[in-house]
Amino acid sequence: MKNEDEYLKMSLLDSKRKRRRAVPSADPSIWVPAVVLMAAGTILVLSASAILASDEFSGPAFFWIRQLIWLVAAMCAMYVCSRIDYRRLSRFAPLLLALGFLALVIVLGMTPVRGARRWVGIGPLGVQPSELFRLAYLFFLAYSLARRQERVRQPKYLISYLVILLTASALLLAQPSFSSVLCLWATTILLLWIAGTPKRYTIGIAGMSIVAAVIVVFGFGYKKSRVENYAAMVADPIEGCYQVRQASIAMGVGGWIGSGLGSGWGKMRYIPDPHTDFIFASIAEETGLLGALSILFLYLIIIYRGFAVAARAPDRFGFFLAAAVASSLTVHVAMNLGVVLGLVPTTGLPLPLLSYGGSSLLFTAIGIGLLLSVSREANRA
Repeated sequence: MKNEDEYLKMSLLDSKRKRRRAVPSADPSIWVPAVVLMAAGTILVLSASAILASDEFSGPAFFWIRQLIWLVAAMCAMYVCSRIDYRRLSRFAPLLLALGFLALVIVLGMTPVRGARRWVGIGPLGVQPSELFRLAYLFFLAYSLARRQERVRQPKYLISYLVILLTASALLLAQPSFSSVLCLWATTILLLWIAGTPKRYTIGIAGMSIVAAVIVVFGFGYKKSRVENYAAMVADPIEGCYQVRQASIAMGVGGWIGSGLGSGWGKMRYIPDPHTDFIFASIAEETGLLGALSILFLYLIIIYRGFAVAARAPDRFGFFLAAAVASSLTVHVAMNLGVVLGLVPTTGLPLPLLSYGGSSLLFTAIGIGLLLSVSREANRA
């Protein structure tokens, strides 16, 4: 009898081990850099925001405490999404897109903050519906392209994507959030190109988006001053855009190893938004060129592995979902760094996973969790 009990226990242990082996582990080349960036971002937000928080809010840890709350939520969400089979969620793609549009409509009824309606309050915290819509739109785009991959060569199927984009753009501009519009269009064009859309169509959509942006800026005067400041900076860097000039000074002062965490001068009301849009300048000043390059290296690892996961995804939906997450991260990082380095006009876009901002952190982490889910299923196949 004793031998039989021991045999049953051993059998149960063996079956548990087999079940554990049947579920592949998460790809460490994706989640480790993501966690490092999120954790580093929390520390860097505290360093960059302490002066501003002390002067205008309840204490030096005001922004840090909020970012820490969002960090916990983001890590939990990333883990949960990485454990869910992404294919089971595909049927909810149209519903998620509808909820995203609903959120963009609801936010227009909120009280303006600094002249913009971009946040919906949840207790002491605020959520940006534009970030929710971005993730819902990417999910729907992956779902739709997986079903229509062979038909994206036909113009009539591209029109439906343009209708969605134009509707979303109108709602986002009403907030206003021009940077979100630019990112949506850039990511869409990149995904359509990946899907095999003929070059003449992708080039045509890109050209149309550029013309539309010029009309919005110069025809309606939307953010025209930023473009004019950028043009002035190109003509005379000393007299040009104040934000970029201060960011450049801070990055130059940082040298190779930086002045040390908490020792930078740029955050002392010289760099506007040192903990949000221009956090990379604060990083370069306090950790130097080596620290800045380390941050870029972590982003490149995630992006490279994201496209690698897409290449070996077990189905077309997984391919487009992984490609969408990697493409969106590429566009956001490139646009933020382009602003900080003075390569493009100021847009007001946070640096994913690093900048202060709970919505960006949470929904970017969810996207990475879905990328990990595709990776798991690819390893299982």
